[in-house]
Amino acid sequence: MSSQFVIVPSPKKAPVFFISHGGPNLLEDNEKPGKFYEWLGKKIREEIKPKAIVIFSAHWQGTANKVYVETSEKPKLIYDFGGFPQHYYTQEWDHKGSPELATRVVDMLKKMRNNAINAGIEAEGQKRGIDHGAWVPLKRAMNSNPDIPVVQVSQFYSESMEAHVELGAALAPLRNENILIIGSGAAVHNLREFFSTMNKPTPSYVTQFDKDMTRMVTKHVGADRIAALNTLKNHASLRKCHPTIEHLVPLHIAAGAAGEDRANKELDSNTGTLGWGSFSFGFNKV
Repeated sequence: MSSQFVIVPSPKKAPVFFISHGGPNLLEDNEKPGKFYEWLGKKIREEIKPKAIVIFSAHWQGTANKVYVETSEKPKLIYDFGGFPQHYYTQEWDHKGSPELATRVVDMLKKMRNNAINAGIEAEGQKRGIDHGAWVPLKRAMNSNPDIPVVQVSQFYSESMEAHVELGAALAPLRNENILIIGSGAAVHNLREFFSTMNKPTPSYVTQFDKDMTRMVTKHVGADRIAALNTLKNHASLRKCHPTIEHLVPLHIAAGAAGEDRANKELDSNTGTLGWGSFSFGFNKV
């Protein structure tokens, strides 16, 4: 194994982000979401300067008790979206993976499974490619990224918020090496209702869910924040905002990785029943 990703503490502890990624048209967006990703790319390149990025996307699920880790040297781009103009299906992105870091991630998750009560985390490497929940927001943030390795990890095929918290917590030690952890999903994600609401005022249930979620993320830390976020399973508007919750649990992964670090809401925007809310954890602004 290359020595590139031997565990070496860094003088910098990387933050954690939860981002709402949208579709491939984000690449040409110049409204609030696009401006946020320009800001994020600048912060990653000029301030955080991470050794690598580990990203979880709502568009890759393993099994109920098993996750997969992308192990390719240069993962292919997956165009897992439909109904968009043809030029989005020929997009390219200058990027690289890291088989060494991917192997470490698999090993860390297996160690967590063996040593932690009820962790139940199994992991396996896979040469799958990276989906639009990973490459689209990162390309919008950094149009070219030849030097920062990107490793995508799946989430569980499970609606267990607790399991996804544990998944993020298992990889939290990577932050001490200045490896950036990102959960990529959506604050609100109801495509069924999107086209009937996109040109109308934001539905009140979207506004309320986003407000409640933001309070949980930003007003609490550590175990209190986790406990609050896990109550979203009982939120009155959960199924209106997330008919299925694969776009929500990347937030739980991020919160698990964040531990006691405080959060800031970096993007506050809604388009109908799509919420763009995005958060940083443990990020000291300058």
